Order: sequence, then structure tokens, then C-alpha cells
Amino acid sequence: MGELGINLPGLLVQLVAFLAFIFLFWKYALGPITNMLDERSRRISESMAAAERMKQEMAAAGVRNEEILAEARQQAQQIITQAREVSEATVTRAQKEAGQQAEEYLARAQATLRQETEQARLQLRQELADLAVMAAGRIVKKELDPAAQSRLIEETLAEAAVPADGRR
Repeated sequence: MGELGINLPGLLVQLVAFLAFIFLFWKYALGPITNMLDERSRRISESMAAAERMKQEMAAAGVRNEEILAEARQQAQQIITQAREVSEATVTRAQKEAGQQAEEYLARAQATLRQETEQARLQLRQELADLAVMAAGRIVKKELDPAAQSRLIEETLAEAAVPADGRR
């Protein structure tokens, strides 16, 4: 090999040095760089997967929020409907009670009016009876002719005439 200008011991030393360089370069330079790039790629992949999971969770949370909001709206509508029904029932009950009270008051007033009317009739009958007795007493005391008796009855009635307000 000397004819080619190759020095075999130098070549071996250079080959061993080159292999040592490649081993050292792989172990201390290229290996850590490759490991760092692999680690970085793995972290990026994990971050992307986490971001995708968070995106899916956000979408699911948005759907749940919409469902909760729709349910809350439905419950609010039910509450409003129930409040209307309760208020209408309360108004109806109050109107019914007011009608019943008005009918009771009217019935009491009519009963009182009937009672007072009956008392007035009884009082009027009593007064008419008293007048008739008084007129008969006067007629009996005086024996008069029929014209005088009629005149006496009319005078007695005129004396006993009750004014429109019912007072004497």
C-alpha cells in the first residue's frame, strides 16, 4: 500500500480517530440533539393532543351550557305560566268571594227591608185600628145622622193623617 501512498498505520490511526470522533459526536452531540428534538416533537404532539381535547371539552361544555340554558328558559316559562295561573285563580276566587259577599249583603238588606216593611204595615194597621176605634167611640158617644157620621170620620182621618216621612 505504500505504492499508493497510503500509510497503513496512519490510516488505521485516522480510522480509529474517525470512529472515535463519530462515536463521541453521536454520544455527546448528535444523540442529545436528536433526543432534544424527539422530546420537543413529543411535547408538541402532546400539546396538540391536549389542545384538541380541550377543544372537544369546550365544544361539549358549550353544548351542555346550551342545554342548561334551554332548561332554565323552560323552567322560567313554567314559573311564569304557573304564576299566571295562580294569579288568575286568585282573581277568580276573589271575584267569587266578592260576589258571594255582595249577594249576602243584598239578601240581608232585602230581609231588613221586608222586616221594616212588615213592621210599618203592622204599625199602620194598629193606627188604623186605633182610628177606627176612636171614630167608633165618637160615633157611639154622639148619635148623629149619617152625614154627620161621614163628616166625623173624615175629620178623624184628617187629624190622624200621617205625613210622607211617617212622623205624626
